Amino acid sequence: MSSLDGRNRFGERETGRARAVRFGAFQVDFQERDLYKRGLRLKLQQKPFQLLELLLERAGELVTRKEITDRLWPGLYLDFARSLNTAVNALRQALGDSPRNPRFVETRQGLGYRFIAPVEPVTIAGQAGPRAEGTKRTSEAHQDYLKGRHFYNKMTEDALQRSIGYFESALAADARCAPALAGLADAYLLLAYFHAMPVDKALAHAREHAAAALRIDENLAEAHASLGSAIRFQNWDWPGAEARFVKAIELDPDSAASHRCYADHLCAKGLAEQAVTAMRRAVELEPLSLRINASMAWMLYMTRDFEGALAQSWKALALEKDCAAAQHTLGLAYEQLGEFEEAITELRNAHSCSGGHPIAVAALGHAYAKCGKEVQARKILGDLGDISRLRRVSHYWTSLIHAALGETDAALTGLARGVKDRDVWMVWLGVEPRFDPLRNDARFSRLIRELRLGPGGRVARVAVQA
Repeated sequence: MSSLDGRNRFGERETGRARAVRFGAFQVDFQERDLYKRGLRLKLQQKPFQLLELLLERAGELVTRKEITDRLWPGLYLDFARSLNTAVNALRQALGDSPRNPRFVETRQGLGYRFIAPVEPVTIAGQAGPRAEGTKRTSEAHQDYLKGRHFYNKMTEDALQRSIGYFESALAADARCAPALAGLADAYLLLAYFHAMPVDKALAHAREHAAAALRIDENLAEAHASLGSAIRFQNWDWPGAEARFVKAIELDPDSAASHRCYADHLCAKGLAEQAVTAMRRAVELEPLSLRINASMAWMLYMTRDFEGALAQSWKALALEKDCAAAQHTLGLAYEQLGEFEEAITELRNAHSCSGGHPIAVAALGHAYAKCGKEVQARKILGDLGDISRLRRVSHYWTSLIHAALGETDAALTGLARGVKDRDVWMVWLGVEPRFDPLRNDARFSRLIRELRLGPGGRVARVAVQA
């Protein structure tokens, strides 16, 4: 069906239909007859693809079963009801759609089907030049993007630097590779967590790359989630961040990264049940992701389900036995359960796996202090002082040891400096179990207010400047 000015629903003249369209996290290349989800090519057989093609051409309209069979099996006069049902089911499976609660293909009982999601035309990278060269460069960019994500998920400083290299290589092949820009944003956010570079510089890079990704593809869920994390850390803008996370999930309910970011946000707000629900969804979507499984363990620790944190940490370690993040959370959970010997063993493992990262060093110091080994705890404080002359050490980490030693003034002084410096770790102040000894101090309450956190660690609903 055409509009009065001779254009079809994709905004193209009838003589030149859009070569590719996008809906949600999916993109369809009609010329190459390919279906992609977030840049990954999906396997879809001929008949389901033809069905998708017809539904997209008539997006928003009822397409009758007869019209479909005439298109898919032209000139044949047999009963293709079963074959049509098979094609519909295969298409729904590829799209992750449900006949009961459809997001894409709606069934009109006894009549036919209707494509109900918004559809828009897109420009494929390299389209203006020779097709073969453009396709090759797009493929190269995609491969480098996947390599970047692989190293990002390892969650070590060395791996992050490799991931950045691959994301930049993807952009060199295709300057409009929005997923690679979102990947860069995520990598810089983790570098801020590791204090591997100045936090303000890392967050500026993250925000810049996420915004650039959205200028290319405003519907890229992961870019919205990355931008949400950046603005929460940069400005303590909790409402603005939440709006980004919600938008990301609305755009792509199957984006595990978006659910993970939202879960972190909810957890830091003290909304334990909602946080765990969001993170469980992320695990369901990507059960083999080391990043997500390790984050799930951290979430359970922060929501004080220490037994659950133990079990989840072991699940992450089953995926990668040298995962420092999972070893770290495993040790923290043992400590909270009063099993100090096991805690110290696992935190030593975290120290080894991380190459002596200050995060693991400080956690070990806190555990020593809590089990009465004051000499060892103070030695670690001295070690962190030495480390700080070579690399950045968060005041959050050193304040943990001071708090465990009963040195409240030193702990609170360090945390105040961290809040002033907008250290990304400070978002966990409201829920971190190791800071419980400080919660009745008025100075700690003031820090929570500076973070725009309300009593009990929940975010106060305050007006935030745009």
